[in-house]
Amino acid sequence: MKVIDSKFIESAYKFTDLSQSEFPEIAFIGRSNVGKSSLINTLLQRKNLAQISKKPGKTRTINIFEVSCKFNVQKEKINFADLPGYGYAKISEKTQHAWKILIDDYISRRKNLCGLILIVDLRHNADKKDIEAKDWIASHRKEMLLVPTKADKLSKSQAAIKIRMLKDQFLLLPQHEIIGFSSKSRIGREEILEWIGELTALVKNGEVTC
Repeated sequence: MKVIDSKFIESAYKFTDLSQSEFPEIAFIGRSNVGKSSLINTLLQRKNLAQISKKPGKTRTINIFEVSCKFNVQKEKINFADLPGYGYAKISEKTQHAWKILIDDYISRRKNLCGLILIVDLRHNADKKDIEAKDWIASHRKEMLLVPTKADKLSKSQAAIKIRMLKDQFLLLPQHEIIGFSSKSRIGREEILEWIGELTALVKNGEVTC
């Protein structure tokens, strides 16, 4: 899959504020400050399309981006959805509850949502919140890709060991993929785009339903 262009469409504090879309949608989910925005910007080859905050927990909306892309010779449009980060301890229980409702509504009710990319930090073990997010996605029977970021911070052998550990921690099924990524070195960019392109093609052919 080759990205041609991209643009910001809208932000929503509530699921009901989102506009309906006919384009297949890929959502990005992970802990606050894990690098969701950096991943999106790197995939789209844009510097600041998805806003990067140095303050964890600041993003409280679902942000939608429209992506023009090419699959082989076919031009298509898909959406990227940047979801609010979870697991930031310094926010109120009320806010955490509101975020949970927002994300649950989105995953269960968004008709054009085809798959989710779950982002973790490769340098650290997955924690309870990460495992809960994976189980949450699985409970809604959505396609999932696990992307550990900060791959440039470890040697190739260290990264391979960490990836094997994450596979065990997440109890990933054979059909679930895991791709190490770095926004600095762009490791994993092409592989992630290929996963998105293949999933979108399956949706277009009716082999996967959103």
